[in-house]
Amino acid sequence: MKTKNIVLVCLVLAASFTLYFTSNYQDYQASTDFDETDSHLVVWSKNNSKTYLSFLKNLAENEHVILFIPRSISSKDMVFKELKSFGVNTDNVQLETITNENIWIRDFGPLFLMNKCGNTKSLSFKYHERKTHTFPYEYQHITKEKIRSSQIVGIGGARELNGKGLAILLEKHEEAANPKLTKNQIAKELKKVGVKKIIWLKSGLPQDEKPSETPIFENIYTSGAGHHIDAFCRFISPNTVLLAQVNSNEINANPIMKIAHERLEENYNILKNASDQDGNPLNIIRVPVAPLLFENEIDFGDMTRVFLRSTSYLNFIITKDKVIVPGYAESIKSEDAITKDSEIKIIYKSIFPEKKIILLGCVDLNRNGGGFHCIAINKPKKKKKVA
Repeated sequence: MKTKNIVLVCLVLAASFTLYFTSNYQDYQASTDFDETDSHLVVWSKNNSKTYLSFLKNLAENEHVILFIPRSISSKDMVFKELKSFGVNTDNVQLETITNENIWIRDFGPLFLMNKCGNTKSLSFKYHERKTHTFPYEYQHITKEKIRSSQIVGIGGARELNGKGLAILLEKHEEAANPKLTKNQIAKELKKVGVKKIIWLKSGLPQDEKPSETPIFENIYTSGAGHHIDAFCRFISPNTVLLAQVNSNEINANPIMKIAHERLEENYNILKNASDQDGNPLNIIRVPVAPLLFENEIDFGDMTRVFLRSTSYLNFIITKDKVIVPGYAESIKSEDAITKDSEIKIIYKSIFPEKKIILLGCVDLNRNGGGFHCIAINKPKKKKKVA
């Protein structure tokens, strides 16, 4: 009888320990764009230095930045001098040399995870099946932080996470990124980052279509990233989503806007009828789409092609006191761009009343399918451990 009681007590203690471990140490959730930030991770681009300098000046004013310098492009000393002469707060910038030259760190950089006890870990997804993807190894070497690996392709700009167990993904993107996987298989892998529920949207913006030999309309070609969600849909809190919208007077004014309208409204209806991880409806705020930008390019056959650039007001970065948003008045210089920039500033100020709204040009990034959200990752500040 005594032996049975001892065994019973041991089983109860084991069960209690397992429950405690599971609830407190395994309930990791991915960090979000609206979490308090420890550092912003950015890869330096010499070709886009003007945009980068303006961006970094605003980013490093009150927050820490780890700026990775590709050794084949520049040196720490040269970049430091550029930053200093432009007025960047270099006290908040940590320079690190790496081999990787890819600037789109949002897509290939680590996904940071944290649990209620303040414990952290990081996960690296496959990046377009590239065998030369060196950044995870270089990051580990510099920071001495271990990064776990995932077996599926996961592109940061193509997923939205609310930090509570809800993810929003795009069918069109995942079909291209993980063609051999089902939705259930993708969902199973995302459970590793705390995802309990996925809302599947259909397609991204037409201006974000990948480059193709086939025009999207008549003689108009695209140079986008390929159905990235951060071009049109963003979480700004666990229950609030910003979603782009085509103004009613623009729908029939341009065939591209009509396509964008149809895709966005299809996605809106999905979100409107969906719920979060706890069964609550989402708060959806509509934000105007950015003005369209068409540019002529001469290809190798001396033919002129018209390219539609991936402009977006949703590809922003949130800091503790600012929201850094792509602006188009200075680059496009049209009445539409000037009006829209003014409108978006007012809208974002109403959404983020405590923050300063900064509009900066980034057309050079748009030409390659990116924006500010694509070139930076926010590493979250560690939370105090719960007793």
